[in-house]
Amino acid sequence: MSTLSDVRRLSLLMILIPGATFATGTTYTTLNYSGALPGSSTFLTGVRGDNEGGVYMTGVYTPPSSSDTQGLVYQGPVTGGGDWYILNRPSSAGSTTTSTALYGPNTLPGGVIRVAGSYKTSETGARDLGLYYEGTVNGAGTWTTLAPTVSGGETLLNTIGHSNHGNLLVGNYDTSLATGRAFIFDITGGTYTELVKPGAASITAYGIWHNGGDSYTIAGGFSNLNNGGLDVGYLVDWDAGTGIATHWTEFYYNNDNALITHFDGITSDGAGGYNLTGDWIGVGEENGLGFFANVGRAEAGGFEEATWLSINYPSSEGLDVDETSGNTVYENYVMGIYTANGEGLAQGYVAAVPEPGTFALLSGLLALGVSVRRRKRSAGVLIEPQR
Repeated sequence: MSTLSDVRRLSLLMILIPGATFATGTTYTTLNYSGALPGSSTFLTGVRGDNEGGVYMTGVYTPPSSSDTQGLVYQGPVTGGGDWYILNRPSSAGSTTTSTALYGPNTLPGGVIRVAGSYKTSETGARDLGLYYEGTVNGAGTWTTLAPTVSGGETLLNTIGHSNHGNLLVGNYDTSLATGRAFIFDITGGTYTELVKPGAASITAYGIWHNGGDSYTIAGGFSNLNNGGLDVGYLVDWDAGTGIATHWTEFYYNNDNALITHFDGITSDGAGGYNLTGDWIGVGEENGLGFFANVGRAEAGGFEEATWLSINYPSSEGLDVDETSGNTVYENYVMGIYTANGEGLAQGYVAAVPEPGTFALLSGLLALGVSVRRRKRSAGVLIEPQR
């Protein structure tokens, strides 16, 4: 149980240390690809337990002075010290791979993983082609291209697989007639279903959690504005047997009128609810931060109101952090990237969020008006999460 002394101690920490959110008991560790060269970027994009007490993480590595990316897989302890693997889609006749990006892993029996993602080829240029890989971390597996079904008169332009769990994989695609569309792929049946939210102009599907049987929960964001932007996070239940979506629920960071709230990753909280991460931007702000959120299940079957905690990688001597993004979540750990010193280079991190009781206390303090100092965007960096 929290005591008055706990409140005073935590409040004092938040007052004494600029930036506030990193002083609330959350600990941060930088985690980059072990073979990273100076001037490169490491994006951490997805995570799942490896059935051996550690995790599999997916990521994207961008070499120095290059726009071509390489797929990453990490296996080991959640805060680092494990093994890294470069995992790129191999070229084939008429399909010369130039870039690979990996997201949203899932653990299968026998040391096999299934990973969602995308790739580019010299033949198709800048187009993103969706993929999933199933096999071992050394690349001895099968690569499959994702191509959602489109209606007559449309041309499929870009596809990205974001997350997979159970027998389903979710992601996004654009066509010549519409952008910001989401799909659900049945891996066994090989069929695609478009996820449509009534009234939404665009929608993403970034995370999926298998509740058991035909029950899944999908996380992402949508916009009611016809400008290609995202403004509202959502959770929705999906029945794989009936193909029916229920319990559409909207979420705004801190249960307030945040300009942008987007869920990037979802996992079970072990108590019937979900831990989530993603990004948010407040009204009048120019840059984004990550967050950790917990959402319980309502008795009626839907979702309860979320409890929130901002994620903000701490600046220190010689490190002036510009932006922080929450990309994926495992138990009470958030993974993502931060940029610093105006360089625009992505650095991977792992944030360990306090235990649930302390987390609830801190969220309550933030809700009472503890402000978070925000840094302005100094470099545009593409942050493609999971999951």
